[in-house]
Parts: sequence; structure tokens; C-alpha cells
Amino acid sequence: MTTSTPGLRPVPHSIGPSHRVGDLHITEMTFQVPLAHAWEWSHDTPFGESDVYGLRDETVDLFARVVTHTGDQAHGAPEKRPYLVYLQGGPGMPSPRPLADHGWVSRMATVYRVVLLDQRGTGRSTPLTAQGLVARGNAAQQAAYLEHFRADSIVADAESVRATLTRNEPEKRWATLGQSFGGFITLSYLSFAPQSLLHSWMTAGLAPLHASPHEVYESTFDRVAERNHEFYSWYPEDRDRAVRIAELLRRENIQLPSGEALTPHRFQMVGHRLGGNSRVHGLHYLLESAFAEGDQRLSEAFLTDTHHDITFAGKPLYALMHEAIYCNGPGVRSGWAADQVRTSREDYRSGADPLMLTGEMIHPWYFREDPALRPLAETAEVLADKDDWGRLYDLDALSTNEVPVAASAYRHDMYVDYDHALHTANSVANLQTWTSETLHHDALANDTDQVLEGLGTILRETGAITQLPVDSDHTG
Repeated sequence: MTTSTPGLRPVPHSIGPSHRVGDLHITEMTFQVPLAHAWEWSHDTPFGESDVYGLRDETVDLFARVVTHTGDQAHGAPEKRPYLVYLQGGPGMPSPRPLADHGWVSRMATVYRVVLLDQRGTGRSTPLTAQGLVARGNAAQQAAYLEHFRADSIVADAESVRATLTRNEPEKRWATLGQSFGGFITLSYLSFAPQSLLHSWMTAGLAPLHASPHEVYESTFDRVAERNHEFYSWYPEDRDRAVRIAELLRRENIQLPSGEALTPHRFQMVGHRLGGNSRVHGLHYLLESAFAEGDQRLSEAFLTDTHHDITFAGKPLYALMHEAIYCNGPGVRSGWAADQVRTSREDYRSGADPLMLTGEMIHPWYFREDPALRPLAETAEVLADKDDWGRLYDLDALSTNEVPVAASAYRHDMYVDYDHALHTANSVANLQTWTSETLHHDALANDTDQVLEGLGTILRETGAITQLPVDSDHTG
């Protein structure tokens, strides 16, 4: 049964300063919303723990930047353009900060008023910290608070922002652009508040609606292994380097600049760089720096860069809630699914040759070995064992969706399995898929022209848009 928003009203808000970055005009805004939105989703018991732990009256500050393009290539007066909210990947990552008037933000801002919303707990939106979370009480109390940081709550936040921004507008709906986890949020939006959407762009974010967390990671580890083999075919010398590094870490107690030990399995985490065409070659430059010439020790530069790659300092929300994004409703338990799959595979042992570098999977030993996460170890266990999550999607609503959706799916995406993505695409009415054999998870930022033209053409052909986003070098 579909449950939708009962007409959310504008929320308290303030308008901050405005700035210019080239041809981009950027206005800062802050909105105050409830921690636990008092409207029904398809949860069985959405507010039970909130009532028990006194969370119902808490509020969250949401920060957003509204970006418009004022250059000659922009279309129509800024105040006449529809709003588009960007749903960031993650979970637990802030919205991008515009650094120049080019790239996908600039292009979208030629035809939309782009809302770069920091999702709750990230950036300037009541940021979640390990220290602040611990101060809330025991692990059960912390988990009850964290339950309000999933896609359903993010959609409710977005609805409050939309109602506020469009309060004096003739068009009350807006468009969405969801990247990675932002695509998961889009599917929640289409499930519970489709009446608020003009159309949706989705990039590398077709959530696995029909797969358990364990099945998701079985596919993920397969894709990561394929990417490892591809990387080692480009850089055969790095296969030997990676094995040599792991062997050294098994023999010796080597510390990172922060003073914590670098274990072989933590070193494998640098494989997150394999997940995109814009950063994969950076992995080679990291590995080639591991040993100073003629030196059997790991270099200071390598240890410094590796620490930056593998710490969760400043981003505990990602580590705590990552597997929870795959738990759609009561009876679904993550149970450290990634760790279960990895443990069952010989090719991912830290002594294997070739050494399989890993991606964004979360393991329980993170919370023992990373000082930034140690205070949250018990909370992570509570979340991994939790099996009474609320629902994130309404499959019946998605099967009758009327909102035009254009979604990209990349055959070799390391983080969103292609087969699961197509199964999801076939379950959502009015959704058309644009695929690629060569693009990867970071294509929106790295291959902007291809992605926006591919998806934009679909939306234009459906009549959802009339003009493709353009930049100064491309007239669309």
C-alpha cells in the first residue's frame, strides 16, 4: 500500500549570504526540520524507539546551496527555472561544493535552480560525529537516533525544503538528480512522494530492490575482483608490489602517521580507488611510492596517503549506516554481510597472490582498528543485528510510477551491480535506462557530457524536458 506525504508545509528557514563562482550565483540557506518526521511511511512502527528515547521533539538543521547559472549559455531567467535537488551519494557524504563554473553542477544550473542539499548528518546539516553520538547514551540509544538517517528521512527532509522553496511558486514540484546512493533515495522518493516530482535523473544508483544484503555483496566482490584483474593487466608491476606490501605488513608492526597499526587487510582498503575512471590510475601512483628506491621500509609518503585513504575520521555515518541502505523492511538484517562474503572467498585473503584490493565494503574490524570508529563498535554491532527496519521502497507504487525517469547503469560498475540494476529498472514503470560498457561509477563527474546527454535525450524524448543542460563549450 502506498503511503505519501500529506502536504508538508514550509519549515522555519533562514537565507544566508550569496556568492559568485564565475557565472554561478550561489545562495546559502538553512532549514529546520524534525529529526523524526511525523508523517506515515510504509514503516510498521516508525516512531516506537523515538518515543522511548525522547527523540520525537528533536530538530535537525539542513544546509543547502541554491545555484543558478547567469552566463550567456543559460536558458531563461533564473527565477523562472524549475528547481532540481541533487541527492548525493554515500551514505554520509555532503553535497559538492562548487569550485568553478564548469562541470555537471554548472551545466544543470543553465536550465534549473540546482539545490545542493547537505543530507542530515553531513556537511553543515547538523553533522554527525563520533563524539556527539557517544554523548547520546548507550549503543541502543545511539542506534535509535541513527535510524533517522536513512533514505526515508532524507526524502522527508527534501519534501520540507521543497515546500519551503516553492511556497510562492506556481510550480510546486521539482526535479531530482541522484548519484549512487542518491539513486537509492530517488527510488524512495518515487515510492512515497511521487506527486512532488517533475522528473528524475539517476546516475549509477539503481538500488538492488530484489536482492538481500548478502546477495548484494556476492555480486560486489565479483565486480571488484574483475576490476583488480583489469588494473593488474595495466600495471603488472603493481601486482608484485601489492603482494610485497602485504607480506611486509604481516611480518612487521608498521604504524601509520597517526600511530595506529597498518594491517594487511586495512591496506587492501586502498582498492576503493578502483571504483572510478577518474581515480583508478591514482592507485598505481600510490603503490609505486610504497618503497623508496633501495629501501625495504614503506615510505612516509605512502603511509601518509594510505592513512588518508582508509580512515573514517570525520565520516562515521558512512561506516555505521552503509549496510543498512540494503535493509528494506522488517525481517531484513545486514549481519555484516560484506564480511561474511569476504570470509568465504579464498581470493580475498590478505596472503593471496594476486592480492585483491577491496572497495567500499564495511567490516567489523574497522571498528577495532580505526581509532575514529572504536567508540562506536558496540553501536555498529547493534545496527548489524537489527531486523526491524522500516521500509525504504514501495514496489507496488514503483510498478505504477508515472514520473519520467532516466537512469544510467554501467556494465562494469564496481559498486552497483549491472544485473541487479537492470532487474530494478524493469520493476519501475516509466523508467528508461541508458547503459555503457566503458563508464564507471564516477561517470557523472568524470564523463559529464556523455552522461547528461544520454539521460537528457531520454527525458527530452519523453517530453519531460525541452532543453539539454549545456556549458560554454557545448550548445546541446
